[in-house]
Amino acid sequence: MRIRRGFTLIEVLVAIVVLGILAVGVARFSALFGKALANSSVRVVAAGVASDQLQLIRADPRYTTLVSLYNGKNTTGFTDYPQMKQLTTVVRDQSGSPARDRTTVTVRVVDPSMPDTVSVTSVIASP
Repeated sequence: MRIRRGFTLIEVLVAIVVLGILAVGVARFSALFGKALANSSVRVVAAGVASDQLQLIRADPRYTTLVSLYNGKNTTGFTDYPQMKQLTTVVRDQSGSPARDRTTVTVRVVDPSMPDTVSVTSVIASP
């Protein structure tokens, strides 16, 4: 009786094919995960930029001049994100009684690396 040791050539080839398929799957997952992580980081920064601008406008005590001070104010370039753009829109609605005087502020942030726009809106009532 002959004692068999080791693996046959077929067994080694099957193992190599299985390991190759697994390696390709892991590499693809890693690439997609890295891209999603980068997109998420840019979105977090964009949300922070929009929120900071909105809070700055909300804290401004010059309510009657918010439109002239901030409407159409566009800023380009932020730390580590030179192509990021912040677009501010301020609309005051004085229709009706003085009790209905309100200002709507929308801050949009766009970046070429983001698939969509981050937008934050708030309504500020007259003091």
